[in-house]
Amino acid sequence: MYRYKFFKIFLILLLPILLLSEEAVQTKENTTVDIQKTIEERIKEQQTYAENIINNINEDKYLDDSFNERDYDKEINYLQNRMDINQREHNDLAVKRDEIKLLILQEERMFITTLTDINYAKKSFKDAKFFENIISNNIKLLENSDLKEYKTLYIKEQKNNNKISNGLTKNYEELISQNNQQLYTLKYLLENIGLYRKTNFFIDNFNLQYLVSKIDSYPIIAPISQLTSYHLKFSVGDIVVVLFILLLFKLFITKIIHLFIGFLNNLIFKNRTDINSEEEEEDNSGTQSYLEESIEKPLVVALYILSIQISLYILIKDNELLNQIMPWVNTVYMGLFTWAIYSLLSNSITNFAQHLIEKYPNVRREMIVFILRIIKVILILLVILFLFTQLGIDIKAIAASLGVGGIAIALASKDTLANFFGSLNIMTDNSFSQGDWIVANSVEGTVVDIRMRTTRIRTFDNAMITVPNSELANTHIKNYSKRRIGRRIKMKIGITYESAMEDIVNLKKDIFEMLDTHPHIASNKNIKQSKSRKFEAIKREDLQGVKRTLLVYIDEYDASSINILIYCFTRSPNWEDWLTVKEDVLIKISELVQKNNCEFAYPTQTLFMKK
Repeated sequence: MYRYKFFKIFLILLLPILLLSEEAVQTKENTTVDIQKTIEERIKEQQTYAENIINNINEDKYLDDSFNERDYDKEINYLQNRMDINQREHNDLAVKRDEIKLLILQEERMFITTLTDINYAKKSFKDAKFFENIISNNIKLLENSDLKEYKTLYIKEQKNNNKISNGLTKNYEELISQNNQQLYTLKYLLENIGLYRKTNFFIDNFNLQYLVSKIDSYPIIAPISQLTSYHLKFSVGDIVVVLFILLLFKLFITKIIHLFIGFLNNLIFKNRTDINSEEEEEDNSGTQSYLEESIEKPLVVALYILSIQISLYILIKDNELLNQIMPWVNTVYMGLFTWAIYSLLSNSITNFAQHLIEKYPNVRREMIVFILRIIKVILILLVILFLFTQLGIDIKAIAASLGVGGIAIALASKDTLANFFGSLNIMTDNSFSQGDWIVANSVEGTVVDIRMRTTRIRTFDNAMITVPNSELANTHIKNYSKRRIGRRIKMKIGITYESAMEDIVNLKKDIFEMLDTHPHIASNKNIKQSKSRKFEAIKREDLQGVKRTLLVYIDEYDASSINILIYCFTRSPNWEDWLTVKEDVLIKISELVQKNNCEFAYPTQTLFMKK
């Protein structure tokens, strides 16, 4: 009986323990299930996040202005300043809190930069290796983050309940969560490159380095390549690929230029689908010819430079040396681009000016040439400034030094400046133009061109004289070409004393009539009389160089003849036309002399003998 009671009491005491143990087992099982469920949810969330990142990459969302560098810089500067203040105040815990926040910002910035680089690489059709390098570099940086120090501090500060401790624990949890999320996303991107970048065999495999490695892998070439790579820093594959590139450019350079110029022609004339006349067709072909003439040579040189640049990337493995060479290559490209632009502008303006001069004869050719020379100087200055920028020379310092030394430069170049302003005076005064026959002091000849400093004159004995523009601007200039109508014919015809005066008078009248009706002699019949300019004391004919004075008179009794004065002007100011008209006038005068029973006099002497 006693034992039964004891057993009963023992069962009563043991039953709660057994019930509690079963409940504990059940609770442990439920906790394990909850943890497993939480892990799966987190993995699913991370995968969803990574898939959203890929969708954003495919939609080019990382190429917009959503990533603002200034905001990151501003916040980082703020944290660094606060850390400096806390260090001075010996608030070490606050410093650690801000250090963790700084790591969060830096990793976030690096992650977004990586995504932006992936977008740009996709747009630039980079190979798969390029994408792998970008992502792998970011993964290494995340995996190498040393968070042990902050973990110990995090465990310690979890027990404290104050503002700084709470901020530290919150920042640490955010950092760990972000680090895990970024690592998972980057590894997902690395394993699934095909989801956001299409695989391309030629870009991924058939590239220059692939060709080099294939050539160097041949059993015969491999030992030689190892030897040259060790001693000469380049392999046989490098040389073969470089020679192949140069040969390829040499063979196809003409074809490339032809295709490029054809593309530009189609681009320029895409709106001109129909050509209605032969004149428009000639204009089209002329434009194409000067377009080809303008850019062909710069394009040829640029393509050769491009082949050399590609060869340098293959041969030179030192990135620092390449970084030193490339600015010079960029400067050469800038020079070639300037050359092409100037040639295109020059030929375009010349082509347009030619049509303009044909349509409007008053347009001055030398003004167009002068504008072209100014454009040339401006382009050369731009190239020099670009060269200085590439070489790291401070342009502001040069400008400041020029400002200080401006007086000295002005004094040293006063003659050059005087000649330049002299050329401007010549242009504005319109005292002479290209092709004019002028006389300036002791210089006589045809103006070849008016440059920015000097004017070149070709003399009639075919010598070239260069005259400073300041001298021409301050001297008197006789311009034989400033006449639209009228080159003078002046002569005296001697008639013998034996001729009858009545016949001489008739001869004079016939000569006047012949000149007055001659189609190439200027007279009131074929040149209209214009009114005088209002408010001016000169006639328009005097301003424009129109002379039509026609005079035929019995002028004097000479020693052995009676002289008839002939004074008139040809309609053409051209010297050769003047000679032709003058010859015709002389022939017709000879016919009129015979017609009127007169004879030309020549020096004679008559002796009279007294009885």
